[in-house]
Order: sequence, then C-alpha cells, then structure tokens
Amino acid sequence: MRKRIVILMVIILGISCSDKKKIPKEVLSMEKMEAVLTDILIADALNVERCAKDTSLKLQNENASYFLKIYKDHKTDSSVFNKSYDFYLRRPDMLKEIGDTVIAVLNRKNQQPANLNDSLKKKINGSNVTQTPR
Repeated sequence: MRKRIVILMVIILGISCSDKKKIPKEVLSMEKMEAVLTDILIADALNVERCAKDTSLKLQNENASYFLKIYKDHKTDSSVFNKSYDFYLRRPDMLKEIGDTVIAVLNRKNQQPANLNDSLKKKINGSNVTQTPR
C-alpha cells in the first residue's frame, strides 16, 4: 500500500511540474512578448512627454494609435496581446523573466552614447542647418 502511495505521489508531482513552461499556441512567446512590451513602454513614455507639452493631445488616444502600429509591426493584435498578458500574469515566474529582459533592454537603450542623442537634438533644434547667403 505504501509503495502505491509513493508511486501516485511521484506521478502527481511529475504531472504538476511538467507544464509550467508550456505556452499555448494562441499566446505570444516570451521573446515576442518581451519585444512588444518594450515597444509599448517606449511609446507610452514618448506619448506622456508629448502630451505634457501639447495639452490638446490625449494620452489614451495617442497610445491607442501607437499600440495598433506596434501590434501590426509585431504581426499580432490587441486580443492576442491581452490574452498573452493574462496568461503571463498567472505565471509570475515567467512574467518576472519577461520583465527583467524588458528592463535590461530599456536600460541598454538608455545607455546609448550621448553624442548620438546630441546629434538628434541638433537636428530637431535645427542647429546643424547652415544658412545660405541671400
């Protein structure tokens, strides 16, 4: 009898541990989810800045249009993204992995050389434009 209980416990343990990392077909892979979330966070940050400068813009509307473009770029849609997000919310270990990767990617993007950012600012401000004589 004791032997049967041990065997049953091993089977139950094996079944409960086997599917922890399995991702259903209709859910974005962890890599794809990381890429989409990274783009969404960047778009949101840019939109927050734009909306602070131009009060006629509404953050929710701006984000909606950017998010649609992000979904299209990643060949997905909002329903698949939301289903995937719900899936990962129920798996905190996987969501933590995704979050750690997204943070690392955003930190790397933030650490880009200052001269690259400076050259972009010059182009935006027009300080690199030379005046032609009249």
